[in-house]
Amino acid sequence: MCILKPWLQLLMGAAVVVGRTTDALHRIRTLLADVEANAKELFEAGSLDAAAARGLTDALAGAERKLAKETSSEGQELYFMSRILRGTIYQQAFGFDDQEVETRDAYTLSNARFWEDYYNSTDLAAFDWYGSWNTEAFWLEDWRTERLGAVLQTYLRPSANILVLGCGRSDLSERMYLAGYQNITNIDISISLLKRLEGTLGPSLPGMSWKWMNVSAMSADSSSFDIVVEKGTYDSLQENPGLLQAASAETHRVLRDGGLLISITDTPPDRRLEQLRPQRWQSCVSHSGNIDTTSGQKDLFVHVCRKPTSTGWLNWLWRRLFPSLRAGSREL
Repeated sequence: MCILKPWLQLLMGAAVVVGRTTDALHRIRTLLADVEANAKELFEAGSLDAAAARGLTDALAGAERKLAKETSSEGQELYFMSRILRGTIYQQAFGFDDQEVETRDAYTLSNARFWEDYYNSTDLAAFDWYGSWNTEAFWLEDWRTERLGAVLQTYLRPSANILVLGCGRSDLSERMYLAGYQNITNIDISISLLKRLEGTLGPSLPGMSWKWMNVSAMSADSSSFDIVVEKGTYDSLQENPGLLQAASAETHRVLRDGGLLISITDTPPDRRLEQLRPQRWQSCVSHSGNIDTTSGQKDLFVHVCRKPTSTGWLNWLWRRLFPSLRAGSREL
């Protein structure tokens, strides 16, 4: 259970950079970070019972009453963060589904209504979990500092038909386009966000498109994309394993044989690759790195999984039958 960590870290850093933080908002940010840490500790210890949950959610509700009066973009971000955290605590402690959480004026990250309300209430400025194309990271496999985009370019090609899941307000697609990868379809669950992005970016980025789709039930044809990129979208579904598995299955379906899924996250290989295992990828490789934030170095992972070709299925079966002969990248 780690819901707001990258979002909160990024917002705290942005507030410091532009000098718009206030003491009151700083205290609320600190409260949210403390509540999330406490909830995570209790959850992992199996001690997130009703009494503990009520204490945490009461503290968040008090913060929200103050934030509801805020008109600054930072205050609005914090308001939605608090409602997400409160909703997730309800879900974990009481077993509520998204609808039950919503009756308590709270959300989970897997709730489509949250994203529509969120984007309708916040500005369109770029907001990136885990950095963007030009973010520099120190990559542990070969001890080098390199932009995230340089790692992604290892797997991209200009002619590729690329699908970006849950594009949000990230500028990753725009940066990819400017780097020469211009056949990009962006999808998101928020119609209002997509209209705003298309109106703002569409005229200057011909070839880029924005479409409404639910990542767990896409309207795209099977085998229609060469590459699927997700950055933080799977993370938003992690507290709802059924939705995450549906999204992974849909990603596998819309990829062409031999196509690639690129997952950018702070979720380490052992967990993310286990989440992807049911789709039987031909192979997966992970790049592990660190990025600098205002609160210190943070983990960044790029997981790349290849959908089998017809020959790939035979190779996969061979490795399953004769595991002692495995070599190279990790097989799923």
